[in-house]
Amino acid sequence: MRRPLRDARRHGRSCLLLALAYLSGRAGLVLVGLVLLAYGVLALAPFRWAPPRRIENAATADAAGIRFPAAGLAHSREAPPWLDRAATLDRLRLELRFRTYSPRQDGPARIFTISRDLHLANLTLGQEGSDLVLRLRRPGSTPNGKPAYPLAGVAGDARWHEVEIVIVPGRLRVAVDGRPALDTPLPERALAGWNRSDLVALGGELNGLRRWRGEVARAVVEVDGESVDYASPGALVLPETFWSFANRPRWLLPEDIDHTSIEDWVANFACFVLLGFLLGAIGGRRGSWPRALMICALASFVVEVAQGFFSRHPDSIDWALNTLGGATGAGIARWTIGHALEGPERVPTPDDA
Repeated sequence: MRRPLRDARRHGRSCLLLALAYLSGRAGLVLVGLVLLAYGVLALAPFRWAPPRRIENAATADAAGIRFPAAGLAHSREAPPWLDRAATLDRLRLELRFRTYSPRQDGPARIFTISRDLHLANLTLGQEGSDLVLRLRRPGSTPNGKPAYPLAGVAGDARWHEVEIVIVPGRLRVAVDGRPALDTPLPERALAGWNRSDLVALGGELNGLRRWRGEVARAVVEVDGESVDYASPGALVLPETFWSFANRPRWLLPEDIDHTSIEDWVANFACFVLLGFLLGAIGGRRGSWPRALMICALASFVVEVAQGFFSRHPDSIDWALNTLGGATGAGIARWTIGHALEGPERVPTPDDA
C-alpha cells in the first residue's frame, strides 16, 4: 500500500516539476503577455479617449443670477461652513429657481451639486432629458447618491421653474413650482455620512464634466436658520478656464475609500495573484521575487495612469491591491519552486522548456 502511494507522490512531483519547467521559460513569458493584455483590455474598456483639457468658462453672473450658455462652471472657494451642521442636524433646505436652455441634456447634467467629483457627492440636482434627477447620499446609497429620485417632466420646456428640497430627520420632501412632487422617508441620521470637505458647484461637476446649459436665478441653501444664495454676485467663483478630465484620481485617504466596493477590491487583488505567480516562476531556480513584485507594481501603475485618459477612474487603492496580489502570487511561486525542488531530481531551468 505504501509503495503505490509513494509512486503517486513521485509522479505528482514530477508533473509539478515539468509544469514549473515550462513556466520558467518561453511558455511563462507568453502567458505573462496574455495576462497583461487581458488586464489592460478590462481596465481600459470601452476605450473612450478623454484626455484632460482646459476649457474656456462660458458662465457669466450678475444681479439676475448665473447663466451657462455653453460649457461653464461656478463653484465655492471652500467647503461651506453650514455643511457640517447639516450633516449633524440632518436638516437642509434648498430653494432653486432655474430654467433650462434645452430639454436634450443628460448625464444627468449638473444644475446644483455638493460634491467632489462624479463618484463622490453629497447632493446632486441634475437634468436627464426632460426630467430632473435628485441624488442624495444616505445609508444604503452609493457614494454619489444612487439610487436617485426622479422628478418627471420638470425640464421639458424653457420656462422658469422653482424646486424646493427639504430634508428633516427621517423625511425628504420636494416641491416643484409650489406643488408637492416627492414625500419619502429617509433612514435615521441620513446625512451623517456626508463628506464635510465637498464644495458647492453650479453648471457642472468640479472635474469639468456633466455640463449643463441654462440659467439659475436663485440657489438658496438654508441650515439651522442661516441661509446663503449661491446665485448672488460673489457667492461663487467663476474661473476664466477650468480643467475637464474624466475622473479625479482617488488616493489612499479615508474619504476616498468606497466601502461598497468590496467585490472590486477582491477582483483587483486576485487578478494580479496569477500575474505574480507567472512572473515568480520565470527563470526557475534563478527567478526573483523582488523582480516579479516590481514588474507587477509598474504594470499596475501604467494602467492606472492610462485610465485617466480613457474615461476611467485612476485609483491608488487599485494599484496597492494589484501590487499586494502580485507579491502574494510571486511568493507562492517562489515557495512552490523551493519545495518542489527538494530531493534528488534535477532543478528546472528555462532550457528545460
